[in-house]
Amino acid sequence: MRATGTVGWAIVGCSDIVERRAADAILPQPNSRIVAFHSRDLTRAQSFAQRFHADTAYHDLDKLLADDRIHAVYVATEVDRHAQQTIAACRAGKHVLVEKPMALTPDECRAMIDAANRHNVNLAVAYYARFFEKSAAMQRVIAEGHLGKIVRATITQLAYANPDPANPKYWRVTGRGGGNLLADVGSHRLDLLMYWLGRPARVAGLVDRLSMPYPAPDTETALVQFANGAHATVLASANIPRGIRKTAGPSDPAGDTSIELYGTEGALLTDPWSDAPIQVLVPNAASFQPITCTRPTNAHAPLMHDFATAILEHRPPRFPPIEALWTTAIIHGAAESARTNRFVEIPNLRP
Repeated sequence: MRATGTVGWAIVGCSDIVERRAADAILPQPNSRIVAFHSRDLTRAQSFAQRFHADTAYHDLDKLLADDRIHAVYVATEVDRHAQQTIAACRAGKHVLVEKPMALTPDECRAMIDAANRHNVNLAVAYYARFFEKSAAMQRVIAEGHLGKIVRATITQLAYANPDPANPKYWRVTGRGGGNLLADVGSHRLDLLMYWLGRPARVAGLVDRLSMPYPAPDTETALVQFANGAHATVLASANIPRGIRKTAGPSDPAGDTSIELYGTEGALLTDPWSDAPIQVLVPNAASFQPITCTRPTNAHAPLMHDFATAILEHRPPRFPPIEALWTTAIIHGAAESARTNRFVEIPNLRP
């Protein structure tokens, strides 16, 4: 059916990502409006409501969830609050779009999915990079067989992250996020591997705090085997100064990042966040023209549009939350592997 009507949104968590992108991604949508903001600090919620033209500010989540004007809740709080708030919203009959990573553990993710299914509401996770034109083009190159059988993937995420304890983002290095760079910006890259390669089967990891003063690990390494046999190595470090990294520029707080995919007949070495054309490395390179793609001005906008449209068309969102569970399973499994000194199996969970 055609999308008709208007989706009333509530934003739970007046966070940095809401301020920078998410609220502005909802406002221009013709079938969406922001009804309310929620924060434990009512003054902050009121400030966001005024700035982004919402009617109401709440500091009581139960009262927000009882508001009949609200159809969808965007959860943008700390990761250790995602499961509880998502499940509460599902029980109240609200559709939920939750920030990444989905939750701290696969069990929490499964409980969120079960709650959405039980209450017949949509659930999606804000892995917006899947909606990039470049990510989709890379997926098509793989699906069309230009790389042959995918055998190896490598993710590199090198940065320097040592926030002051007074910084509002300090929670990310306290353990509340389930890791450090691997769970934060690295989770986007892991999620793209799920998009391109499918289900992970097992993971081994090394997780250490080698130089930083905070509780979270500053050095994380994961080895992932996918169900299709491909191996992936993930290198995430939060203690590499800008001056000794290869490419980080002054406007690149994420540091050096890359995704490499290798197959039996070709390779893709283009990070989806880069504006460079996709170069497909094959024996006869002249036969494959570079693929030029554009990124949305607001990276969250296509994700928000799909979620709102799915509600109005009474369909699921484009990407199922089980795939976000797999990403959390890798992050959590790497830490569990480091603790137990063994591989961690990832069950073949389905909705």
